[in-house]
Amino acid sequence: MQITVKAHAKLNLTLDVTGRRPDGYHLLDMVVQSLDLADTVTLSTNTSGEILLRTNEKELPADENNIAYKAAALFYQTWGRTCEGLRISLKKRIPLAAGLGGGSADAAAVLLGLNRLNMQPFTKDQLEDMALELGADVPLCLTGGTLEAGGIGGILSPLPDLPDCWFALVRPGEKPSTGEMYRRYDALDTGRHPDTQGAVGAICGGDLEELGQKLYNVFEQVWQTTDMDTARRIMRERGALGVSLSGSGPTLFGLFANRDQAAKAAADLAQTFGDALVCEPVGAGCEIDD
Repeated sequence: MQITVKAHAKLNLTLDVTGRRPDGYHLLDMVVQSLDLADTVTLSTNTSGEILLRTNEKELPADENNIAYKAAALFYQTWGRTCEGLRISLKKRIPLAAGLGGGSADAAAVLLGLNRLNMQPFTKDQLEDMALELGADVPLCLTGGTLEAGGIGGILSPLPDLPDCWFALVRPGEKPSTGEMYRRYDALDTGRHPDTQGAVGAICGGDLEELGQKLYNVFEQVWQTTDMDTARRIMRERGALGVSLSGSGPTLFGLFANRDQAAKAAADLAQTFGDALVCEPVGAGCEIDD
């Protein structure tokens, strides 16, 4: 038996850190959007008696250190069944360590795919509980679309779909680990915070211009670099309604109401930084290819 799942990237239209739990987890309030940029996750059952993983990305581990592998192991453990044999094939398109949720999306796709392969032993809520055990972004990557997410990522509130729009994405730098980025943020004095409810209101009203003004991510305070400033300027000059950061970086994105403007921005960004993407919003985090 085999199943293929599209695992969509995500953008943080807003991201706020609202506190910290005693166990060290940061409390978040954010608006998240799934993108048409996606990895392909293929699950095949066999009789090997083990979980095997392969990927086209050489930098990723292909063992129990990969979050997709961890998702499969957690699924069988929670189900109380022994894995009779599973091959996970990851075709990566989402850039690594970019703040776009690629690993979280892959893990969510494994949970969704295994549930379908095994005649759906778990409800959606149960899958979301497993997803949160794997990481803060996994539940929102499982559900996807346009969402407000709170807590450590597991409190999800669906929002209306965005009006027709496009995003230009660029990665004007390399980042340390996500943990290191949170440590750097924690060391800052209190600074600017996004108007997340204002962004929610703009989405509910279908007002892209207003949404563009509300885009903000607290990690922008950590990314004060010349390259970031250059990328912001290029997108603004090409007509971006707003520019912000996704996740803890380093992907910067611009929101455009016009596809040609987004494409021209991406072309200019690619000339400066070597690569850039144009993406559209989609209404799901993971999609089974029937």
